Amino acid sequence: MQIILSILMFIVGIAVMTVSFKAKKELVYYLTLSIGVIIFFAGIFVIFPK
Repeated sequence: MQIILSILMFIVGIAVMTVSFKAKKELVYYLTLSIGVIIFFAGIFVIFPK
């Protein structure tokens, strides 16, 4: 279950990052990129808990 959740987080994070590259405004671009990166690293922390 945890592995499936983390893989979904990776996919969502990458999807948000790719959407940010198509954004026209700079503010929207940086906002979506940062959200994508946060989701991506949250996926890593789910796989490797401290």
